[in-house]
Formats: sequence, structure tokens, C-alpha cells
Amino acid sequence: MISIREKAMNGLDRRLQQLRKFVESMTKKEGPSSLFSVDTFFLLLSILYGAVMAIRARLFREGVLPSRTLPCRVISVGNIVVGGSGKTPLTIFVARTLFDLGFRVVVLSRGFRGRLEHIGGIVSDGVSLLVGPEDAGDEPYLMADCLKGIPVVVGVDRFAAGWLAIQRFKPDVIVMDDAFQHLRLNRDLDLLLLDHRSPLGNGYVLPRGRLREPVSAINRCHAVISTRYHPNAPAFFLDRIKAAKPLFHVIHKPVVRGIHRQADGSFGGGADMDLSALKGKTVVAFAGLANNDQFFESLTAIGCRLVATFHFTDHQRYDARQLDPIGCAAMDTKADLLVTTFKDYVKLKAYPAWPLDLIVLDIDVQLLERQDSFSRLLVGK
Repeated sequence: MISIREKAMNGLDRRLQQLRKFVESMTKKEGPSSLFSVDTFFLLLSILYGAVMAIRARLFREGVLPSRTLPCRVISVGNIVVGGSGKTPLTIFVARTLFDLGFRVVVLSRGFRGRLEHIGGIVSDGVSLLVGPEDAGDEPYLMADCLKGIPVVVGVDRFAAGWLAIQRFKPDVIVMDDAFQHLRLNRDLDLLLLDHRSPLGNGYVLPRGRLREPVSAINRCHAVISTRYHPNAPAFFLDRIKAAKPLFHVIHKPVVRGIHRQADGSFGGGADMDLSALKGKTVVAFAGLANNDQFFESLTAIGCRLVATFHFTDHQRYDARQLDPIGCAAMDTKADLLVTTFKDYVKLKAYPAWPLDLIVLDIDVQLLERQDSFSRLLVGK
């Protein structure tokens, strides 16, 4: 029997989902707003928010608001559009590139929604994972799990976290994840990511659109990385900035990171599984990303037949309330497999009740051109 508390929580979840869907639909609307509409109210909020962000950036630029400097090279990876541009895989790619060039590298992240976010701490020393995703945050934990030989440090105060990294690991380079708006710490290189298919969303600042700050903020970056590049996808804005900023194109390649075996709960074997093995399989998929649709579309492109999909909010913290219905759907639909993302899986490794094998997918980044130029940019040559 469902308790009154559970009913209230389920009702709250539904209302929050409805509100989230309404706000998401507003950020995707294009074209002018009619004068007397909710759109106009959101547009006025956007104008105000955009002005505040522009003034803030100018105060940092003119030294009214102070920025601090670390005694090593600092590279920032970030964006100006909310969610879904591929910051985490690009941060991993940048860190690995520098490591392969012989540099001592540390990745610095905020640790969003982790217990260490506000106090700072070391997620990985480059050899061992020292905390779990509840402490680190899901994305820093994912990066630490992928980046062998590269420590990962978290903290909302990036300067303090950077000093911790310097004292413990003496890095040549610090790579900051999702830091384009973190102007309190100076950086030597600002890499700005823009999704090739929708580089500026609908062109409006939050909450009417998905821009974190006005388009003029692009002038702060040193280079633009066009992510999810596709030659047939129009991106006129990116063509216009090509002459002003170095522009690089990357593609995102789905890879099998591992398989959680239903029989014994073991995890591994991703390197032995080709994506073509998923073609034609009936799949129940779930994700908690900034843009879940991109994940589900990639499964369809692989050749999976999606019989049920479960959408969760970005950085979702899972419990049986969210996970049990996924298993039920897998049984009801007689699916072949369950599929999720590595970002989600790091938070549910201990969940024991999967009725099918769970395929865990991740993204690898591939730079399409001028690898030498990109490497020189990273090292400051």
C-alpha cells in the first residue's frame, strides 16, 4: 500500500516535471513573442538577466571584481548554452592530449551536487578513486574513472581547489571543467564549446532561451570548439566567427564502456563489444542528462529499437522509486537489453535488481582536423 508521504512525493515529482517541461518548451521557442503573453514575461526576465551577466563580465574585465592567478598554466573548457554541448568528454580529451604530450595534468571541477562541492577535495590521485560519486559529483567521478594517471580535484572555489591541486600534485597544467563563467580565476586559454547543430539555442538568454550570457561573451574565448559536427547540419553562426577565432570541429562517438551482467552483477567487457551488436535489439533506455533526447536519438541511429524510454533530470540521484519502474518496463516489453549512460551508471553500480543485462554507453571525442594546431594551442605555442 502506498503511504500518504509517497503519494505526496509522487505528486510533487509530477508537478516538478510539468514545470520543467514548460520551461524547456519556452527555451526552445523561436521567433518574436506576442505582446501580452507568458513569452513576453520570460523575455523581460531574459533582458534583465543578460544585462546583469554582461555587467558582471565587464567588472571582471576592468578589475573592479578581482580575479586570482595560479602559478601554472590554466585551461578552461566551457560553454554559453545551458547543457548538452559535451563539456565532460572534451575535458577528458584535452586532459589526455596534454598527458600524452608529457605534461603533469590535473582536472579541476566544481563537483556539482557532490558533498565535496563546497568544502573541496580530491576525487582521484590519478591512481585510485578516493571518494564515490555522492562526494565527488557524477561528472568529476566519471572523469576520474576514465583518466588514469590524471588527478581530479573538486571545489566550488576553483582558486582554493587549484591550490590544493598544486600542493599535492605540482601540475604543469590545470584543466577546468565547465568554467567559462567562472571569472574569479584567471585562465591562459579559454575553450568555448558550441553545439554545431544549435550553437546558440533559440538566441535568447535564460529563461526565455538557453544562453547563459549574451552572445557578446564569445569575444572572451581564445578558440571555439564546434561539437557534434555534421557536414550536412547548417551552422551559419559558426561560419561567421571562423575568421575571428580559431575554430575546431569534433564529433562524438558512442562507445560501450561496459556491461552490467544480470546473472552475477559483474561489470566490464565494454572493449570487447562492438556497437553493431546492439543493432536490431529491443531496448529499454534511461538517462539523466542535460539533453536526454540526444542520447535516445544516438541509440536509434545505432539501430536499437526503443520500446520504452525514461527521462530524468540532469544529475539525477536515483533510488528505487525511479529504478524499479525501469525493470518492470523491461519485463513487460520483453526487451532484449537495458541501456544507460556512463554518467548515470556511476551512481547506480550498487543497484542489484536489474532483470536484464545493462549496457553502459559513453562518448569519446574525435578531433576532425589540425591535431598539431590544437596541441600547440593547448601548450601555448
